[in-house]
Amino acid sequence: EDLWRSLSLKRLNLADNRLTGNLPSLVGNLAVLEVLDLSNNLLKGSLPSELGLRGGGASLKLLGLTNNAFTGVIPYQIGQLQGASVLLKDNRFQNTSTTAPLNLCLEREVNEFDLADDATLCP
Repeated sequence: EDLWRSLSLKRLNLADNRLTGNLPSLVGNLAVLEVLDLSNNLLKGSLPSELGLRGGGASLKLLGLTNNAFTGVIPYQIGQLQGASVLLKDNRFQNTSTTAPLNLCLEREVNEFDLADDATLCP
């Protein structure tokens, strides 16, 4: 829990570590974070909207959450990560036309969204 309260953390790469559990909403406390890579773990549950609320999301350049077991809908706030690469492939998001926020699908704010070509998430 102390990790999520670090105000000066810029890079957090915990990919390929077999991490389990949910991603806590405290991730929103990491206001100067530039890289968050938690790919290739066993994380589950819904993505916290706080991922996109971190200080306006101005500093995040990479959000790597591929190959986990995240479910539910992709929060609208993640689509507001200006200039970020948002990598969410190989999770268990709901296959409905309302799953991915339109601003993510159209890549208006973000630099890259790896699910933009997925017709079930971005009609």
